[in-house]
Amino acid sequence: CPCEVCEEDALTPKPEAEAQLVTKTKTFINYRLGASILIGDALHNFADGLFIGAALLTCSWGTAMSIMMVTLFHEIAQELADFIILTRYVGLSVGRACLLNFLSGLSVCLGGITVLAGNPTDEAIGILLAMAGGVYVNIAASETIPRLESFVKDRGDRVLTLVSFIVGTVPIGLVLLNHKHCG
Repeated sequence: CPCEVCEEDALTPKPEAEAQLVTKTKTFINYRLGASILIGDALHNFADGLFIGAALLTCSWGTAMSIMMVTLFHEIAQELADFIILTRYVGLSVGRACLLNFLSGLSVCLGGITVLAGNPTDEAIGILLAMAGGVYVNIAASETIPRLESFVKDRGDRVLTLVSFIVGTVPIGLVLLNHKHCG
């Protein structure tokens, strides 16, 4: 129809056409940082499982339970820090960060099962614990601390950072106060 109303309708964009014009912005994902955090976390959790498994094999039930509780308390702060890094600096969505963090956390079960099923020597457990600790020190020194330094703006941020580190490390120190070798 050649009337003015039909010509105006032809010029008005349709919702389907508007939907095609919307472009998706792709979020940059830092795979190198994500892999180092998740692999380091998995090794760290595996070592925690070895430690808990060794306590269950060689220590009293009460000592093993206290080691599990302290490890859990320590892991809450550490997993929260991993989640923040995965969402803020790696570029993962909240759901994907939670899923991958959970999957890397399952390695604690693998570590415990390894010790309980395999009964490794003290030397083997020591080597695995040292390797897992070394990976985490490397991640902290090369990835986490530089990012924290760029985040710290004032004295309050520095205090919050220090308190976070203390919350993550004090439980481990408390267990060592009454340190005895089991066996």
